[in-house]
Amino acid sequence: MAGIGFAKVANCIENEAMRAETNPLSTPTVPGWTSFVKRTLVWLAQIVQRLFCAAANLRRRLFSRQLPDYVVLTLDGPLQERDPEQPWYYGWVPGYRQPQSLEGLHHALERIADDPSVRGVLLLFKGVTLSLAQAQSLATLFERFRQRSRKHAHRTPAQRIVVLVETCSPSALVAASTADQLYLVPQGEWDLVGLRVAPLFVKETLARLGIEMQVVRVAPWKTAADSLLFEGLTAEARAQSEWLLDSLYQEIVEQISQGRRLPAHVVQEWIDRAPLTASEALAAGLVDALAYEDELPLLLGSPESPARLKPYRRIQQLLYRFPQPPAAGAIGVLSLTGSILTGESRSFPVALPILGEQTLGSTTAQQLVRAARQESRLAAVIVHVDSPGGSALASDLIWRELALLNTEKPVIVYMGDVAASGGYYLAVAGRKIVAQRTTLTGSIGVIAAKANLSDAFARFGARRDEVRRGTHAGIYGDTTAWQGDLLERIEQSVHHTYTTFQARVLAGRQLSPDQLSLLAGGRVWTGAQALQHGLVDALGDFTEAVAVAISEAGLPAGSRCDLIPISLPSRWQPPQPAAGLGGPLGRQTADLATFLLDGELVRLLEREQLWLLAPSRITLGL
Repeated sequence: MAGIGFAKVANCIENEAMRAETNPLSTPTVPGWTSFVKRTLVWLAQIVQRLFCAAANLRRRLFSRQLPDYVVLTLDGPLQERDPEQPWYYGWVPGYRQPQSLEGLHHALERIADDPSVRGVLLLFKGVTLSLAQAQSLATLFERFRQRSRKHAHRTPAQRIVVLVETCSPSALVAASTADQLYLVPQGEWDLVGLRVAPLFVKETLARLGIEMQVVRVAPWKTAADSLLFEGLTAEARAQSEWLLDSLYQEIVEQISQGRRLPAHVVQEWIDRAPLTASEALAAGLVDALAYEDELPLLLGSPESPARLKPYRRIQQLLYRFPQPPAAGAIGVLSLTGSILTGESRSFPVALPILGEQTLGSTTAQQLVRAARQESRLAAVIVHVDSPGGSALASDLIWRELALLNTEKPVIVYMGDVAASGGYYLAVAGRKIVAQRTTLTGSIGVIAAKANLSDAFARFGARRDEVRRGTHAGIYGDTTAWQGDLLERIEQSVHHTYTTFQARVLAGRQLSPDQLSLLAGGRVWTGAQALQHGLVDALGDFTEAVAVAISEAGLPAGSRCDLIPISLPSRWQPPQPAAGLGGPLGRQTADLATFLLDGELVRLLEREQLWLLAPSRITLGL
């Protein structure tokens, strides 16, 4: 605990040095005084950090017998992108376990790679679920682990990454294939059977119930409501599914081919034969051995000297520590995730149709972005976007705040699994966009939909008896048919929103109208395709986004920067004037029953008439 205290002291001193540099009012206005204070604070921080590392490494030497040969990391359940912000006292709550994330795994692998006595890391896949984008991020972490091991621990070859798979999602199996050694339990399966798009079409079902769905769209590839309108895939939807599957399938095959050192055509043949038993996977060279967990010490060591295995949480304080160079600056990290709606962000205990498990509220997002603008020490801000879209109005409100932020400090957008439609609308406010090769993005299009329940009500003897003022008072009513003048007004509104969406993309991505016309229309692209089309600037994981942010901020290439999570401010942040423009997301936990039953959900959907929604995600291995 004392060591942790020393580290916090060093970090606090370094942060004060940054504040002294970025906030001249905090120090006397004597020429050179600010620079002197900064240099002094940085020097003190380095002294404290070196003392802390020396003490920690002395303790490590005294207890060196407790160090393992392999550090064990167990992955089970879903893996988040970033560590959620939690109150400090959560760590003391009995039975509480910090949610697993790629960020936490990144820090753990760095610590392990720095220790010269550790031979490698053992990852136990016990039901871990990953998306394809996360699988690529995990494979990149494996390679960075090897590189860091060679650099700091002076090892040739580098420490090994060993994975034992009990059960995992097909995407996680793709990531596991890039390990140095891959084991599968004897009764396990290699179940990577390919990709599938199979939307359920319910037009006839709704008609039998007397429900007429009315949808207005301006983009033929905008397939979010196709299941309500058609009886099967349209020509455009089928073509889009083909190019998406081609790109994603190629990424899967290449990653397994490189990781397992097998020809690509051989990998394709085994995918076509999957699911495979463990014995078949071993014979195919897709895994290195079959083993139970208790057999690993002998497999990783020898009968005379079995490998010592210990979990990371028990030995992390004993791992070797290197003093970190002074931070060249601070970069803010802001997460915008979930379906986009106006109002406050919400989270739910179960996933809701359309909305999912959480929503990104424009009011909450505005406060987060304004908090980032107020943080003077930030040289740049990385915005992590993982959203299939949602309300056009809410998307535009958040875009505006991000665009204002980008006029004051570089905004780098890092796309997660999906940043399409409204999610892409947010992204174009950034100076640069980084995506994974399998990120789903684009879907530049607009849709408006409403159910006409007149026939359904009549079948059950129900009817509405209304009194109205205003010709279009019932335009969004559940017994009103969009036709004539009403339909014309809806179409005009959709076209106006689509024009605005395109204008945002043209300005943010510097594309010509002719180029955009070939990319928009609701078309969805993988990150690899989006790079070719100019919709994103770079491919990679979050660390790549940090490197881009460092470059855009004008900081030295390869320098270390402090990553500062942006939290909801304790006080309401007023809007700030434009400057030259013509953590985890704080969420408001809603009571699900109240949200559904008191009419709040209905009111939200009624007032969000125009939607920027991406189509359903592609299913891997099902």
